[in-house]
Amino acid sequence: MNEIDLRDIEKYYGAHHLLKGVTFKVQTGDRVGLLGKNGTGKTTLFNILTGVSASDAGEKIIRRGAVASVLEQIPNFPDSHTAYDVLCSAYGNLLEIKAQMTALEQTMADRTNVDDILQKYGRLQQLFESQRGYAMEENISRVCAGLGLSPELLATAFSVLSGGEKTQVMLGRLLLKKADILLLDEPTNHLDVTAIEWLEGFLCEYKGTVIVISHDRYFLDQVVTRVVELVDGKAELYEGNYSYFAAEKEARYRRQQERFTQEQKKIKQMETAAKRMHEWARRADNPSMHKRAFNMEKRIERMEKTERPWREERMKKLFTEHAFCGQEVLVARELSKNFGGDIVLNCLDFTLCKGERAALLGANGSGKSTLLKIIAGEIASDTGVVRLGASIRYAYLPQMVTFAQPKLSVLDTTRYELNVSDGEARCILAKYRFRGEDVYRMTGNLSGGEKSRLRLCLLMQSDVNLLLLDEPTNHLDIDSREWLETALSEFNGTVLFVSHDRYFIGKFATQIWELVKGSLTVYLEDYDYYRQKRIARQQRLECQPTTDARSAADIPKSFGTTTTPHSARNNFLTEKAALEIQRVENAIQELEAALITLDARMQLCGSDFVSLEPLLWQKEVWENERDALYRGWLATNHSAN
Repeated sequence: MNEIDLRDIEKYYGAHHLLKGVTFKVQTGDRVGLLGKNGTGKTTLFNILTGVSASDAGEKIIRRGAVASVLEQIPNFPDSHTAYDVLCSAYGNLLEIKAQMTALEQTMADRTNVDDILQKYGRLQQLFESQRGYAMEENISRVCAGLGLSPELLATAFSVLSGGEKTQVMLGRLLLKKADILLLDEPTNHLDVTAIEWLEGFLCEYKGTVIVISHDRYFLDQVVTRVVELVDGKAELYEGNYSYFAAEKEARYRRQQERFTQEQKKIKQMETAAKRMHEWARRADNPSMHKRAFNMEKRIERMEKTERPWREERMKKLFTEHAFCGQEVLVARELSKNFGGDIVLNCLDFTLCKGERAALLGANGSGKSTLLKIIAGEIASDTGVVRLGASIRYAYLPQMVTFAQPKLSVLDTTRYELNVSDGEARCILAKYRFRGEDVYRMTGNLSGGEKSRLRLCLLMQSDVNLLLLDEPTNHLDIDSREWLETALSEFNGTVLFVSHDRYFIGKFATQIWELVKGSLTVYLEDYDYYRQKRIARQQRLECQPTTDARSAADIPKSFGTTTTPHSARNNFLTEKAALEIQRVENAIQELEAALITLDARMQLCGSDFVSLEPLLWQKEVWENERDALYRGWLATNHSAN
């Protein structure tokens, strides 16, 4: 069934023709990714779909009775509203019914003859139940848990929340509405990885229709089933997720390039033939030959010609790098930072070596940006020290880029900051896609992505061998993200970066630094390894038994030994060895209990291999961990004896 049908939608802004006949259909249950460079009209199209603005031409048809809800970019609520009040406002109709029921309850308490009131109350109660009013609190709790909305945040006035926190609350409100059509404009902005993964699961199970604008390629791969790309005011359709779109777009480019080349070759041959006919006709004074030549030229004019395909020029090397002979690029010891009594960083020790690319991950507010600012010298730590290698020169890209003189043009800012001539500044800016009239725009009027691109341009002109990047892909469209990735792939130095862009992390990170509750854990592997460990950790928590763990006597005998951990103790164990043995035994008990629960879950899967495969993988991981613990236990007992 068609949920949305757009036919030749046109939109002008003054003389600027933004949408030039956008046409596509969306079926019930589709999850569509709406892609395109910044400024191609994606948000404008959303506004047309929701009726916020009208098209100048064309036809919009939405299924009768279908309700569309959009993730609002600039929410407006009374100052008295808490975040929880904003979430509850998703249930406006139910709250009104509940208020009427409460009023009737009070009326019945004050009267003796309440038959008429009871009938009215019964009708309201039936209506409240039919609209799933009694599941309202449960739904709010589920959404809050998924998006990581804490009780403290829910009790805070909505007006004083940060932009990211407001986005999370508004996203929760939208999901609670359970509209037929969800229109999501950059829903993953300001969400941490855990919240994004929860949102992915929610949308994949959602029974309605979803249209999402997103530059998060990993998210698009997980969620969307179709892609609509806005190119030069028109819609190009792809039946698949982002990976399919990327491959198919490249294939279409190559096919179009091949058609264009073949057509141009044929046209050139026909033009050459027509020219020769004219020459022969003049020499032989043969009018019929001229006529044949003219007919051939008309055929060339009438030919349906393929446009020359176009794409951005490939990147050239942009970085000038300073040589570094040592191995230790960045070293921190006992680094701590408190804010208002809250411990953000707690005695961190870490080392970053030459050529490594570390992704710093963690929940929003965990201190990632704080750590980068301390390293960059923007703020001071409370304790500890950060030491850079002797020949290290670094560049720091903050999350929010600003310029000291926002009224200066891009060109003048570049000239003054780099102390170069007008021509040199233009050449440098062109490499970073600031061309033509763009160089005369004031820096204060640039978009977030353009500001990041200009700041990178300025930073990269001084020899650097260490990059500190805080959410470098924020505000960038997919094309600009790929541009940045190409630039970074040319950089041979060391990189420490904060990002929630899993596609970007997977492409560049050689190790993962996870910041949780002030403590730093370093995984010396790539993002896929880290993700598997995190999933395993979460599944282990889910598999923890609610009753007491089995006794050590129940632990099976392993490695051909005839003794269990408890029977091996003797009176000569040192206190330290005894404590270590006890720790290992406890860990073995936990793993054995978790494996029992996991086996039960596997039994429920039956022959469903799709569900069974990750559990089999998890079982192998835990069994390997258990075996390693047994080996450690045996070694400790042997040395103690």
